[in-house]
Amino acid sequence: MKYLTLLLMIMGVAAAQEFEVASIRPAIDDGNHDSDSDGGFYKIHNLTLKRLIANGWQVDAGTISGGPSWADSDGFDINARIPREPGAAKEDALREMTRNLLIDRFHLAIHREPRQMAGYELRVVKKGSKMEPARPEQDGSESHSNGSHLGATNYTMEALARRLSRNPDVAKLVVDKTGLKGGFNFALDWTPQQLESSRAGTPDEHPSIFGALEEQLGLKLESAKVTIQAIVIDRATKPEFDQ
Repeated sequence: MKYLTLLLMIMGVAAAQEFEVASIRPAIDDGNHDSDSDGGFYKIHNLTLKRLIANGWQVDAGTISGGPSWADSDGFDINARIPREPGAAKEDALREMTRNLLIDRFHLAIHREPRQMAGYELRVVKKGSKMEPARPEQDGSESHSNGSHLGATNYTMEALARRLSRNPDVAKLVVDKTGLKGGFNFALDWTPQQLESSRAGTPDEHPSIFGALEEQLGLKLESAKVTIQAIVIDRATKPEFDQ
């Protein structure tokens, strides 16, 4: 990535956010897929190139197309050291560092193009939102439990829309049309569709994800044709793996 930094310096552009050092290896597919930043390191386990692009460009993986066949099948492990002073909000800096790493090590080239697809719009119900606005000092976080719970602190509606897009019961792209700005604190509990019949009538039964959004958060999903700026992979090659 030193060549990218040098080019930007020559052009008089501010130096790009980069990891101090990053190791990339092919992942062992153990069924787990995660990322975490702790102790000055950013660790990624078993994410495909398309998932990495989704994280770096903050889009849903389902809106990414093109590229080699392995871009959606082969997982990668990344262990990267974060600069002590990233120069931007941590999440923003990590996304920029991820983008620059993919461009440099995978020789990634992409472009965007508008596409229309069937999806959902996330909207506020007529009675209004039931969520608690987050305090400025609260850090954004989320927690999960067995695919039927989402506990969120300082969570934006854009982030919720992306999370709902990945829910198997929603199974379509969700775009934020709530008009709500800033972060919110909430807990969302639902019964996954595959468990609804077996748990029907039980005292602790929760509604479907659609019902839970309305009852617990004051939000709803409306079917709509959504226009997105999809990402198309023009070029990508596997990196030289570190030993």
